[in-house]
Amino acid sequence: MTSAFQELIVNTKLTKKERLIADYVLSHFRDICFMTSTELAEALQISHSSVMRFTKDLGFSGYTEFQRVIREQYNAYISNHSEASTIPSVKLNQSLEKLSQNGIVEAVQNITSANINSVVLRNPNELFEQVSDAIIHSHTKYVIGSRGCATVSSFLSVILKDTLPMVFAEPSGSMNTFDFLSDIGKKDCLIVISYPRYSKLSYLAAEMAYKAGATVIVLTDTPTAPLAKFATYLLTASVDSLTFFNSQIPPLFLAETLCTYICKKVGRGNEEKLRLIDRYTSMMEIY
Repeated sequence: MTSAFQELIVNTKLTKKERLIADYVLSHFRDICFMTSTELAEALQISHSSVMRFTKDLGFSGYTEFQRVIREQYNAYISNHSEASTIPSVKLNQSLEKLSQNGIVEAVQNITSANINSVVLRNPNELFEQVSDAIIHSHTKYVIGSRGCATVSSFLSVILKDTLPMVFAEPSGSMNTFDFLSDIGKKDCLIVISYPRYSKLSYLAAEMAYKAGATVIVLTDTPTAPLAKFATYLLTASVDSLTFFNSQIPPLFLAETLCTYICKKVGRGNEEKLRLIDRYTSMMEIY
C-alpha cells in the first residue's frame, strides 16, 4: 500500500460496502494493479456497480483511471524501495555474504528450477496462444533488448527471422532505437525485453510503439514493471540469481516456449526459407 492512496481513503466518506472494497484494495495493492473491475467484484462477492461507484466516489472518472493511478503509485513505491538492491555491486556484496563454496551447483539448480516454474505458473497456455498469434499476424515484427537482455533479444530475433517474414532486430551503430521504430504502426508488433534494472531506452521504445497503436509484447519480471503499462500482452519470469547478474535461463526458456508455439502454428511454412539459409551457411561453414 502507498501512503498517498491510504490518505485518499481516509479523506473520502465511504459507505460500509465501499469501506469493504477499500480495505481489500489496501491489503492487495499489488494484485489490484492488474485485476479487472469484474474480478474485484467477484473477489468480494459484490456487484460490479458497487466497484464502479467506489472509484467515482474517490474522484476517478472510472475504474480505468483508478487502476492507472494505483499502478503509478505502486511502481513509484517499488522503485523507491528496491532500486538499490538491483545495482550489481550491491547484489554482489549481498550474494557473497550468503554464498558458500559448498553446494553451489545444487544452489544454482534450485534457484533456476524456481525461476523456470515462475514461467510455467505465471504464463498460461492461452497467453502463449494469443501472443504467438499476434506475432504471426503482425505485418512487421520489431525486437528490442539491450545489455543484460541482449541474449534473449538475439535468440528471439534469429529464430523469428528464420520462421516468419518481416522480422527486424534492434540495430547497432549509427541508427538509434527511435530511427528503428519510426515507421511502426497499427499492423505491426514490438517485442521488448526488459528486466531489472529496467532500461529507460526500452521503456521509451515501448511507449513509442504503444502510442503508434502497435501490438506491444513485453517480456519482464513482474506485472508492475515500468513497461507493463504499455503491454498488449505481458509475459513474466523471475530472474533471481545467486550473484550480481540476472539469470538468463528463465527469459530464454520463456522465449523458447514462445518460439515453439509459433513454429507449431507455422508448420512447414518456413521450410523453403530454412533450405535457402542452410545452402549459403553451409558454403561458409557457419553453423
